[in-house]
Amino acid sequence: MKNASESPHLLWYRAPAPDWNSALPLGSGTLGMMVFGGTAREELQLNEESLWSGFPGDWDAPECREALPEMRRLLFDRELRRAEALCKERLVCRGRGSDDPYYGSFQTAGSLILEAPAEDVSGYVRLLDLRAARAETRFGPICRVHTVSHRYQVTASRVTGQSCLRLTFEREDCSVAYRGAEIVVTGRNPGPGAVGFCTVVRVETDGAVSPSGDSLAVSGARTVTIYTCTATTYRADEDPERVCRRRIDKAAGAGFDAVLEDEAAFAGEAMGRCTLTLEDDPLLASLTTDRRLARVQEGGTDIGLVRLWFEFGKYLFLCSAPGRLPANLQGVWSKDMWTPWTGDYHLNINLQMNYWPMEALGFAGLGENLWAYLRFLREHGTRTARVMYGCRGWVAHTLSNPWGFTAPGQDPDWGAFLCGGAWCCRHIWEHWLYTGDLAFLRENWPVLRDAALFFTDFLAEDPKTGYLVTAPSNSPENSYIDPEDGGKIAVTPGPAMDSQIVRELFSHTLEAAKVLGAEDGLTDKIARLLPRLPPVKISRYGTVQEWLEDYEEWEPGHRHISQLYGLYPGSEIDPDATPELARAAEETLRRRLSHGGGHTGWSRAWIVSFYARLRDGAEAERHLYALLRKSTLPNLFDTHPPFQIDGNFGGTAGILECLVQSHAGALRLLPALPPDWQSGRLDGVRVRGGLTVSFGWKKGKVTELSIVSPDDRDAVLVYNGGKRTVHLRAGENSVEGSHV
Repeated sequence: MKNASESPHLLWYRAPAPDWNSALPLGSGTLGMMVFGGTAREELQLNEESLWSGFPGDWDAPECREALPEMRRLLFDRELRRAEALCKERLVCRGRGSDDPYYGSFQTAGSLILEAPAEDVSGYVRLLDLRAARAETRFGPICRVHTVSHRYQVTASRVTGQSCLRLTFEREDCSVAYRGAEIVVTGRNPGPGAVGFCTVVRVETDGAVSPSGDSLAVSGARTVTIYTCTATTYRADEDPERVCRRRIDKAAGAGFDAVLEDEAAFAGEAMGRCTLTLEDDPLLASLTTDRRLARVQEGGTDIGLVRLWFEFGKYLFLCSAPGRLPANLQGVWSKDMWTPWTGDYHLNINLQMNYWPMEALGFAGLGENLWAYLRFLREHGTRTARVMYGCRGWVAHTLSNPWGFTAPGQDPDWGAFLCGGAWCCRHIWEHWLYTGDLAFLRENWPVLRDAALFFTDFLAEDPKTGYLVTAPSNSPENSYIDPEDGGKIAVTPGPAMDSQIVRELFSHTLEAAKVLGAEDGLTDKIARLLPRLPPVKISRYGTVQEWLEDYEEWEPGHRHISQLYGLYPGSEIDPDATPELARAAEETLRRRLSHGGGHTGWSRAWIVSFYARLRDGAEAERHLYALLRKSTLPNLFDTHPPFQIDGNFGGTAGILECLVQSHAGALRLLPALPPDWQSGRLDGVRVRGGLTVSFGWKKGKVTELSIVSPDDRDAVLVYNGGKRTVHLRAGENSVEGSHV
């Protein structure tokens, strides 16, 4: 058994997973599997990305449109209590939103249970090889190997050393049949248009296999190979059982070894696109993953564990992102029939955070499900914009699901945030900046354009300030103190995040129109409206102001730090271009943290990138360790709590942001280097402009640098305390170590 010092891409343990939070994840974007590594009883918990309850519905409430003028009048007259009361009555979806059975929830596909005597458990080890996308459990004479195939869309498992095996399947609300060498699981969620589903388990063995009551019994075997596949009727015309059988037939025809090797080749290539090397302590590297994490959670430091956690973030993206649907709040893994927060697509940071590291890691080609989902939301959000607000274009609020939910949630305290879709649009522009893919920009131009179109209709002038603002809205999930009665208020005109997102959306739309030659009356109007949006303001506390007026915060340590959107992922707050705002951003973080902020995994991950943009590597490193100490489960999943995957992806993006930035017209290397990372390498990182960058550093200084450019151009480089312009030639490593 190789230990972590010999293979820095292994998660490994000396005992079975005691619960789901310690099980090891495998996935193909469409399918997910959690491997527990039990001895006498092994559980393989399964998921399929579109296995949701709920069904398409009409959630848009026309009574909101009728009440909109009065909502705005009350807000603009600062009759806040009455405005919020009216919003609670009229600014809500039909149904109840995310806890409504019509809205639905991401669901487990069930668990395949393998049972066999386990008299010899000596030498026990279970592991997850990130580069091979393979989980293994070994003890005594037994070896189990598992993978989930991107090519074949099946799970594949091989068991050796167990001559007898009993297989059963567990799930609520389904029918389970044991036929020959197969288990066939079928079901349909209730409601018109709800999904039907099927899971097929097929056993191949050199022994005997047959049904035995409510199980399959294997005997006299040297090797047992198990394939599973789950399919649903979501956006599908074919019977899901037929889909499962076709996929298993292809995988079984290729053979287990070929499936395993093919997946290892896929994962190895993808994981190798962008690599980080940091110095590791050989003594710590010899420890199991859970012990390393426990040491950190006891107050220790471990650079090698940070690097492993970064690799794990990359791996999770490969496992959960490239399906038909985007990675949800739990990626593609859930043990529940009703997943926490329904496992949906929260649009007030969570879905976006899932995709923060995609471009820099070189995974841009794996994001098609995100672009397809945004096009899907545009279709549904067009109706929401018209029915609820009387506006053209499209809008999406705080949360959504596979059925195209774009209405406000059941309570305007959190559900009235209406820039969720607009925020997602920044990913379209970022993809263009990273890839220069003109066909992509043209295909997704309607999403960008129509999101901007909505706000040209929706924005209203606040008579008190003269600014054009969103009204009503809210700063995501946060509230302020009503200056009149001292009570809690959430609904507001023009929260800072809205203004920053709309300003960014308008700017990106104007730039995209120039690139595409699509300038017209709409872009002329956007150009006129853009200067009338509220600027970023500084509060009485020296912080970035969260609301249009300088209200007192109801919860000074709130997990959302929405007013700093312009620092990250946006770029309007910058230490060089806007130093006063950068200082206010730093004070915002100090104040939030002093009141207990950053207490969820995703919030702490966001803070890492905030400090990276402020070029404070010491604070970024401190919060990376806080993420590991307070918000990381034994299997390295992020926890809110409970498990929520965005912290893994947000932290992965934060590590990259510490090492390279390209958002302000220059390529900046080691802008926020953590103090303990004095030597290392980053290879193959993608930056804006389509460049691929590799560099090494020693004693905190860049010592070698390579940049591959898609074309001839000049580039501004900032590193080692200096700034210079270099000429890059297409396809060449334009900057060599001797020139650094």
